[in-house]
Amino acid sequence: MSKLENETSLSQYYLHFAKGNKRENGMSIRRFKNKNKNKTELNNNYDKLFFNFLLIVRIELLTPDYNKNTELKFKYDFAHKMENMKFKTKENVINNLCYDDNINLKTLSALCVLFSKTMIYSCNNIFAMLNQCDGAPLLYLVKKDLSITCVKEDTLKALKGSGFEIQNIDKPFYSIAYYKVNDLKTICAQIGLNVDGTKKVFYEKMVQHVSNAIF
Repeated sequence: MSKLENETSLSQYYLHFAKGNKRENGMSIRRFKNKNKNKTELNNNYDKLFFNFLLIVRIELLTPDYNKNTELKFKYDFAHKMENMKFKTKENVINNLCYDDNINLKTLSALCVLFSKTMIYSCNNIFAMLNQCDGAPLLYLVKKDLSITCVKEDTLKALKGSGFEIQNIDKPFYSIAYYKVNDLKTICAQIGLNVDGTKKVFYEKMVQHVSNAIF
């Protein structure tokens, strides 16, 4: 996927398809300019994170008639392909994919494994590797606003150098007994929290911050 495709916003893509514009070369989509100065109402009835993921892995599925029903069909198809995968949260992931309106990070992580994509999630000074493929040519950054962009390896190095890494998005933090007070102080400093008080206060602030970042 070209840099232009990555930088074009989700709403622009959706409007592009809704207007019936044609794709060139079967894959690439040119940025368009809306000459109509009147506000154009966009159709937001779709799973934006899943849509953004399709832009990377199966852009040919994004036809002018893309809607919630066709989106669900694609989700069912991907869920079926996951049946032979082995991971602890498979049932929850498949349920989220098939029955919820929007996918969560756990499901996105499983989709990354299914399609062999390396993705990292970053929000509020924390980050988590959703999937890492050895020798993968491209690295994608996922943000809380549901955007997915192609980034350089330097971005990952910068995150690891300054942010706090969530090792497991299924269990982003341990019980309070696991941490020492100094550990919690260090984590709070890494994620940008100015906290003072007891061990319990440090822990509760950390848990709240991480829980708000993970979806």
